[in-house]
Amino acid sequence: MVFDLTYPHLYRSSLPKCVMRIDDSWYDCTSWRNSHPGGAQMCDEFHGKDATDAFYSLHSKEAIQKLKRMKALPLKEGDTPRDQVSLNFAKLVKELEEKGWFERIWFIDFTRNILPVIALCIIGTFLSYSCPVLATVLIGLGMQQAGWLGHDFTHARSKFARFLGNTLGGLINGFSLEWWSHKHNSHHVFVNRKGLDSDIHNEPVLFLWIPDVSEDTALRRYQYMFYPFAYSLLYVSWRMQSLRFALGSGNKKELAHMAVNYLWLALLPWKVAIGSVILGGFCVAIVVTSNHQTEEMIEHDEPYNYIIDQYRATRGVQCSDPFFEWFFGGMQYQLEHHLLPMVPRYRYPEARGILRKFSEDNGLPFHVNGVMEITKMNFDVMYRNSIAPAVGAQESKKQE
Repeated sequence: MVFDLTYPHLYRSSLPKCVMRIDDSWYDCTSWRNSHPGGAQMCDEFHGKDATDAFYSLHSKEAIQKLKRMKALPLKEGDTPRDQVSLNFAKLVKELEEKGWFERIWFIDFTRNILPVIALCIIGTFLSYSCPVLATVLIGLGMQQAGWLGHDFTHARSKFARFLGNTLGGLINGFSLEWWSHKHNSHHVFVNRKGLDSDIHNEPVLFLWIPDVSEDTALRRYQYMFYPFAYSLLYVSWRMQSLRFALGSGNKKELAHMAVNYLWLALLPWKVAIGSVILGGFCVAIVVTSNHQTEEMIEHDEPYNYIIDQYRATRGVQCSDPFFEWFFGGMQYQLEHHLLPMVPRYRYPEARGILRKFSEDNGLPFHVNGVMEITKMNFDVMYRNSIAPAVGAQESKKQE
């Protein structure tokens, strides 16, 4: 069952216990999982399983310290050792931490990323009545790039970075950081895993694998023609989900940010306001779908390993010119981001070589393609899943 991300804060577990393994200890999370910032569902999915890699990948130093203060239960007889790939990767992360990879250089963030986004939105607003088409392009790109910044800073360990992520995401895009964190963390932890990664479940609009005949729709055969239009509605969908979530949770700070954002849009010419949101959503969609949509879809009950799954289900993009290097907003280094989400994006080019070597040393796949190649691969996925008969269709015809 796909995580319910509309009101995840209202989820209450039905499991009597929730005990997960981190490192070489078991932790009983039963009493506090409903107050877990990432949602109780995430905890429940790891009941009786090893959550070590996922935990360290997404949690701050404060959260790690809180865990260490909890009473730990020793390993039980018959518990297996942790996977060697996980141990090797933990060693690599420790080496990178010692080299200062997780520390941010704010001058780079502001000059390369933050100020250009603010400039795009301000100039676009200034030109919105005199040059509406140019204004739409500028604001749309500003929204797209603000989305990348909100994404980056939400993963960062510092409170200031998270403040920036909340502010930029709310003021420029009208997004709820809390809602997005729930959605995005499930994608990181269970990338391309059916029933758990909401990013790959777009049925009945788009099908990323051939569906069962009972779940099929007549529109599927045309999805390779209309999927770009569906992509363009991404930001519309995220805005609606964010607003519902913030209203349900009563988060006054997020609601205030959204109010400012919608006031800004209301002051723009309506064609510029709507066009910017659609363009921004389309630009984000064509980037984020290229990284995972072309890759293996993992069955819910397949053996789980956080590190191995990232390599299996992620494809990087090789950008050959400065514009696309900027346009992709760091998401061309998708594997680097998934395995090192708290590392600033300007370190990702160097990280690509390191993770490529790690894949060679540990017998893991490593996928990178150019922009045009990966765009064609994305189309091929849509086309292939459009024309193929639904699973069980032949049997149904025989019965008829």
